[in-house]
Amino acid sequence: MEKRVRTRIAPSPTGDPHVGTAYIALFNLAFAHINNGDFILRIEDTDQNRYTAGSEQMIFDALKWLDLTYAEGPDVGGPYGPYRQSERFELYGDYAKQLVEKGGAYYCFCTQERLEKLRERQKAMGKAPGYDGHCRSLTPEEIQAKLAAGEPYVIRLKMPYEGETIIKDRLRGDIVFENNKIDDQVLLKADGYPTYHLANVVDDHLMEVTHVIRAEEWIASTPKHIQLYKAFGWDAPEFIHMPLLRNADRTKISKRKNPVSLNWYRDEGYLKEGIVNFLGLMGYSFGENKEIFTLEEFKDNFNIDKVSLGGPVFDLVKLGWVNNQHMRMKDLDELSKLAVPFFQQQGHVGENVSEKEYEAIVKIVGILRESAQTLKEIAVEATAYYQDEFELPEVNEEMNKKERKSVEKLCSSIEDPVGKESIKLFMNKLEKWEKDEFTVDEAKDLLHHTMDEIGEGPAKVFMPLRAVITGQARGADLFNVLYIIGKERTLKRMKTMIAKYNVL
Repeated sequence: MEKRVRTRIAPSPTGDPHVGTAYIALFNLAFAHINNGDFILRIEDTDQNRYTAGSEQMIFDALKWLDLTYAEGPDVGGPYGPYRQSERFELYGDYAKQLVEKGGAYYCFCTQERLEKLRERQKAMGKAPGYDGHCRSLTPEEIQAKLAAGEPYVIRLKMPYEGETIIKDRLRGDIVFENNKIDDQVLLKADGYPTYHLANVVDDHLMEVTHVIRAEEWIASTPKHIQLYKAFGWDAPEFIHMPLLRNADRTKISKRKNPVSLNWYRDEGYLKEGIVNFLGLMGYSFGENKEIFTLEEFKDNFNIDKVSLGGPVFDLVKLGWVNNQHMRMKDLDELSKLAVPFFQQQGHVGENVSEKEYEAIVKIVGILRESAQTLKEIAVEATAYYQDEFELPEVNEEMNKKERKSVEKLCSSIEDPVGKESIKLFMNKLEKWEKDEFTVDEAKDLLHHTMDEIGEGPAKVFMPLRAVITGQARGADLFNVLYIIGKERTLKRMKTMIAKYNVL
């Protein structure tokens, strides 16, 4: 009978949840889904030196935020639990000792001092560092005597000295390692804690994981895992090593060159749909030149064999474009609700948002989502709709040539006779406007009628109006500002700036 497909991710709670965790989780989830299997979460928390309080909960929260739903895990339970390695502690010691009895592992009593001298000697001889098998030759009597004397020990895997270990990778074909170049890996440390290698293999076997889909950085460890399966007499799962996410310079993605925390992307206002879509493009082609898709579409059409090994680049520009597409696709009311906290962060609205304030947010989001890449960007760009008192910008050294030129044009426009005439005429038109509100078309008409009467182009007429209505050389369209803030606030802004800069 064919086994039910079971995949897993097994992150360590050592800090903020990593985008790489979500990337590997997505492909594990999709593979399980398309094969009617189970995707599970296991927490590998045996490395107490790197454990970070609160990190486990952040992993749960991040995966749930992205809708990367696992069927089993520490917080949801399941028939193969517990799903935290710290709660499976006694298992590993028992299995390590079983392996010693089977002849697949051995006790090593080498002191730290001997190991350090060994490394120094190997380095001096130009050899790769590795254990020299010193304790493999101990007799049963010598081992018992050392154990009886209470000498500290580790348990090491007994790698074959001859032959080859072959990884039959689904994406990469056969990857061959010479056994004599792989040292005898520690399986159980002197403090009784398992190493990654032992705990990983034991857990995958006991949890009946059928396919190990993980990053390619684990390829070098896989021969040890295969030999562990052989030593235990267990069937190994199928190994599928995904390409690593890369920075633009092709180096492995790292926080020194790219934000890697999923919390950062959530707090910057990326949508979960945008993040998942983008990760689905990493080394994978949906087909038919389709780049924008939902999680359900990805899962329902997934084919692991279409993964490319070229090394996908984690490009924030591309992510911004993908996220913008999803912001434009999303229901406006739903998107506006998601945007509210970002408007609050910018101080545009208070903790309790009134119905009128929310209506304004919906209008603003509807306008700015067309070009913005994140919810935070929408809230920042919305400043022009909320800040009624402002000053004209000044040229500074940090500006590039284009920015400097724009600021200079903005500031000089209110000194120009055409600029002054434009401001005066537009104020007269506003004061005669019978309502406090404008539709977008009414605002456009008012601006264009002003331009037509002045008889000059947009640069001459609209730049001075921008100066006294927003104080920004670029940004929100004037007709949208009128549409959002209405007649009275527009007039108030203009009168304040006219007085401040002696315009008329």
